[in-house]
Amino acid sequence: MSNVKQISVFVDNKPNQSAGVMRIIKESGINLRALSLADTADFGIIRLIANDTEKTVDILRAASYAVNVAEVVAISIPDSPGQLSRVLDALGQDGVNVEYMYSFLGTSDNAVSFVIRVDDNAHAAEVLTRAGIIQLTENDIAEM
Repeated sequence: MSNVKQISVFVDNKPNQSAGVMRIIKESGINLRALSLADTADFGIIRLIANDTEKTVDILRAASYAVNVAEVVAISIPDSPGQLSRVLDALGQDGVNVEYMYSFLGTSDNAVSFVIRVDDNAHAAEVLTRAGIIQLTENDIAEM
């Protein structure tokens, strides 16, 4: 199984909050590989994959941000119609619940990469392997 560590940073839903997080990351020399921002009326959640998870968590906590680390699945699929549907069909037909997902740039013009949060990473990994879906490791993503 090749889980990837995703960092979630909780910020107030006010101007300049996301910029403050990004400034700290920039000043620390951390390179982001994937990012998603979701919001509610009161707060936002910045979900990110970084080239150095431990350093990112340490600097954000030192700056008093609420940070959580979760294991997610990352995949690379051909950049052609129907490929994401094939992934979601395989997961759903085998009872894996997809909680959320977001895409990110990979190293190939012929492929697209996704971070997928599921209810059971081990089961999802088995399903994806059987379906022939390429699962990315933290090293794969850090080297992109």
